[in-house]
Amino acid sequence: MKLGITGKTKAGKTTLFNTITGQNADVSLYDTKNEPNVGVVQVPDERIDELSRIYKPKKSIYATVEFLDFPPIIEDENNHELLSPTSMALLKTTDALAIILRNFSNPILNETHGKIDPCRDLSDILMEFIYSDIILAEKRLEKIELNFKRGVKTAAAIIEEKTLKKCLDSLHAEIPLRDMCLPEDELKAIKGFQFLSLKPTMIILNSDENNFGKNQDILNIISKTAPVYEFAGKFEFEISNLTAHEAQAFMEDIGISESAVTRIIKNSYDLLGYLSFFTVGDDEVRAWTIQKGDNAVTAAGKIHSDLARGFIRAETFKYDDIVTHKSEKVIREKGLFRLEGKTYIVQDGDIIFVRFNV
Repeated sequence: MKLGITGKTKAGKTTLFNTITGQNADVSLYDTKNEPNVGVVQVPDERIDELSRIYKPKKSIYATVEFLDFPPIIEDENNHELLSPTSMALLKTTDALAIILRNFSNPILNETHGKIDPCRDLSDILMEFIYSDIILAEKRLEKIELNFKRGVKTAAAIIEEKTLKKCLDSLHAEIPLRDMCLPEDELKAIKGFQFLSLKPTMIILNSDENNFGKNQDILNIISKTAPVYEFAGKFEFEISNLTAHEAQAFMEDIGISESAVTRIIKNSYDLLGYLSFFTVGDDEVRAWTIQKGDNAVTAAGKIHSDLARGFIRAETFKYDDIVTHKSEKVIREKGLFRLEGKTYIVQDGDIIFVRFNV
């Protein structure tokens, strides 16, 4: 899964990226980069920790999220917000977006980019996404109409044309596509175009230590657009450079139970409707990522294509049951071990062994 971090110049995107990934990408006030920073992080999951204590495997493998820190959205000579064509193309390949908004004061930034106004910045960024989607939809409709004139008119193209026209109506009304509640066949028709306003989106309010926790009115406004999380960039970056024990002690001293970064990582995983199932054993305890609603064959294919191809049954039990009873033998004796077929919808926290024959 790829999550793209975007926002205006010097909003704190790279500070967030460094804090999440442990990297040290340049955060200079005058840094101008052309390519995104890329980092892969583990999704914190206490269930992997607990399963590892029970099975004592040689290795434990967590689910992961790939974060891409994109060059900033800048203003052109007409004060129009822009992403470079290269950045725009790469941003469209992401599965979800994290928009970071500046909510800290800085004399240089205030002079060059204006006083802090997260709601204004969010509106500007969302409009840039809508403009991009309008251009893409119009170009595709032109191509479809040209094909129709040439006599190339398929059922799929008819659905696509109908859906794109509905999308354009929404976009011209400044309504993002993710708010349209399109039926499944229409979503499928436009899925390949990677519209920015259709992507699952989270918003991160980057506050300083002086105003962190004092922005509920702003958070309430922003939350009407998308899930929002407050983040104290410099403070969180300092925590990320401490040992786990030091960081925990530091957070306890100031009354924080969990780092904002941990919440952001976890919620980036949930944003796309992903869930984890587990495989366990002496060699490995591992989290596997699938979409909510995926069946047992799809889950088997995540482990290995042969398991999906030769799928017979999935032996399944619940994470809560192994934590309670600490033994697969006891789980079998209590009738908590199940055999599920191909159509079984895998649940978050399922532990699965796949029976197969190739």
